[in-house]
Amino acid sequence: MSKVSSNTPPQIFPTRSQSNDSQDLLRLSRLQVSEYGFDYVDDLSLEDDDDPTTVGQNNSSKNNDDAGGDNGDHYRLSSLTEERTKNNDDNDVNFKRGEMETIRKVLYETEVIALKRTAEGFNQVNFSLGVLNCFFLSYMLGDAPQHLWLLYLLESLYMIPKKFRNMWRAKPLNEALYYLDFCWCMNFIGIVLLALLLSCEVAGLSVSVEVRKWFFKALLGVSCGVLLSANIALPFVACVFHDVNTMTGLFIHLMPPMVVYTFWWHSDEITASWPKAFNFAYMDEIRYFGGMDSVAGCSTFLYFMWFLFYISFMLLVGINLPRKYEKNSGALANPKYDTVFHSTMRMGVCIPIGTYFRKRKRATSLKLMEENDFDTVDFFIYMMFHMILALGSIYTVGYGCFSNKVFHKVVLGGSVVLAVVRGANRYTYYSTKMYTRALRKEFAGILDQDKHQKGEYSRMD
Repeated sequence: MSKVSSNTPPQIFPTRSQSNDSQDLLRLSRLQVSEYGFDYVDDLSLEDDDDPTTVGQNNSSKNNDDAGGDNGDHYRLSSLTEERTKNNDDNDVNFKRGEMETIRKVLYETEVIALKRTAEGFNQVNFSLGVLNCFFLSYMLGDAPQHLWLLYLLESLYMIPKKFRNMWRAKPLNEALYYLDFCWCMNFIGIVLLALLLSCEVAGLSVSVEVRKWFFKALLGVSCGVLLSANIALPFVACVFHDVNTMTGLFIHLMPPMVVYTFWWHSDEITASWPKAFNFAYMDEIRYFGGMDSVAGCSTFLYFMWFLFYISFMLLVGINLPRKYEKNSGALANPKYDTVFHSTMRMGVCIPIGTYFRKRKRATSLKLMEENDFDTVDFFIYMMFHMILALGSIYTVGYGCFSNKVFHKVVLGGSVVLAVVRGANRYTYYSTKMYTRALRKEFAGILDQDKHQKGEYSRMD
């Protein structure tokens, strides 16, 4: 009876090296499948391999399936690869469709913006006429100041009705009532007076010297005080050559001070050229301060005439016209008309008035701005500041222009420069930022969703 050496035990089960070939093939196929994103369960875990009993069982069953297992794994891998390729092709098609739809939306939005600007007059003809008109006005002021008033009269007959037509068609609210504002009313008075004086030259009509003198003093203080200061204070007074609306706003604020400049500092030339229309023999009698008969007195009286008229209109009718909801019932009001007061409050004036005078929260003021829901207290605070600024400009800037020709020139020149800078900012916006902002607004939902997803990913990381 021979002994079996204890150093060489009999191999009852297959060794790991004997089963590695078949296991590696199956694991390789499973590894390739997992590379395509499919889940699988590895029955041949390391723990099972380390158990001799399990290894024997696995190898026993595995040897029975070796003949068909390899072909099945390869077939499954091929099927999954084809399915993944098909899904990739479908994703590419869907991506291209979404990309084309996005491009169409971008082109549509840019075309809408372009059409809107074109409808506002943004074209070569209007731009060229606007630039040439500015050059022509500069020439008239420098070389023919005695005729500048006539150019103001003629251009007003085109620009003011043109702007009124646009204001009447404005959306969402009709802006025709803007013409009741102080600057517009003063221009209307000046245009009527100049037309009347022109009829004196052409048709032989006569206007008393006292009437001429009073209105000249009143309009001198208003034009060189309120209107000229408005050029500096109001951000929308800009030189935008193609835009009739904006150019008309510049026209009514800048042209009256320029015309008064020619009347006051070139009166002899104007009298020589238009002897029947203008008689400035009373120039030496005019004083800026000194009672109601002075320039300041006549200007103040004219301002309060408009002040009482405008307050009466607003309290009786105007303050409720743009209101989004009915004051008493709260029902939808369906407003049609806007006013300068409501427009100014919506531009942001409501916030400081609410913060410093009404003790309102910012959110409350923003809601009032959205709904045009301003009360009489807001209106009187607004009118109080309007009065202070208007009268203050008459007694300061107006007096400076009256007493010093150089000061008058400097303020006019500064107003022109400021208007040009504002216009340049507008054109810079048109050429660099307008389309980007419009597209960002249009696709805000997609952009916000993308930011949200990126935020989630960063949190997950």
